[in-house]
Amino acid sequence: MWKIKAFLFISILSFSLYGLGAKLRQVALIDLPGSPGFNQVTMANGQVVVTRPGTNTIEIFSPVKRRVIARISQISDPRGIAVDDEGGTMYIALAGNSSIAVVDTRSWSVEKVIPVQHRPERVLWVPQLKALYVTSVLDRTLSVIDLRTASESSVLELNALPQDMLYDRARQALLLSLQDLNQIAIIDQTNKIIGRFKLVASEPTGMVLDDQRRRLYVAVRYAVLALNADTGAELSRIPAPGGTDALVLDPNGNLLYAASGDGAVLAIDLNRNIVDHELPTDVKGYSIAYDPAHKMLFLPGGREGRSKMVILSPSGVTEQNKLQNAAGPLDSQQNAPQTAMNKINK
Repeated sequence: MWKIKAFLFISILSFSLYGLGAKLRQVALIDLPGSPGFNQVTMANGQVVVTRPGTNTIEIFSPVKRRVIARISQISDPRGIAVDDEGGTMYIALAGNSSIAVVDTRSWSVEKVIPVQHRPERVLWVPQLKALYVTSVLDRTLSVIDLRTASESSVLELNALPQDMLYDRARQALLLSLQDLNQIAIIDQTNKIIGRFKLVASEPTGMVLDDQRRRLYVAVRYAVLALNADTGAELSRIPAPGGTDALVLDPNGNLLYAASGDGAVLAIDLNRNIVDHELPTDVKGYSIAYDPAHKMLFLPGGREGRSKMVILSPSGVTEQNKLQNAAGPLDSQQNAPQTAMNKINK
């Protein structure tokens, strides 16, 4: 009998500790310069990169110093970001003048600008193919950029509203969510649609692929779907707030984080396919970035007309893994290093 009791006690304790690991807590709420108006946020060279169409700037935020450390200014309506970590490069969609800015992530300077035919929205760098994919919501197209010639090598007319995209290495194909068709398009290396996942849900947007489990997670209206990545079959449906369209994966923690436009962030347990924790934040923001090195989430947004950066962390992260530097005073617009597009001589 004592063995059974001991087993039950250990099981309950283990489950409790496991559940604690998914709880989120707000680490900091940092003031950012300028008025709210963010598009996409991601990690590049250990820093948080944010595009701000409202101010026509790209800002680089240090997770350690907790302030803006560099700024690229005088650009036109920056949107999506794609990062080539190995090459030390990131690509920014500039919707205002239909071009792609190529940025060095060591100096945070613009190396060159690639003109494109269609107004760009999202970009994706696929290292396996050495290819840059660009979507246009306005023109409903998917383009492939040849970086050697700095030109579009292929344009696919989608006749649908493209949203998020990712590359499936196992399938060797691009997956692209089509919001108005309620589908995920499968696109081969010749930029042709070779298949579709038809969803029993509306308005698919953000996606993330768990390659180990072969699960494709898709944000749809009021839910996050878990699909079989090989067949497209729906495996489970996880309720989510309306406006949830940004997903980031923490495969080591078996967690999926989802952000909605009202500032709420969900921690979804991938072993049980349920929302383990939902944390309302004090900002209105929908794009989120995850720093796996320090297990921290970054959510830029607005609050009472002011720009903010919310930093979140799972409560189970030990102090050794957290950033040790205290939050310093935020650099002003004048103090952050500036890179202006009109200074490019290439």
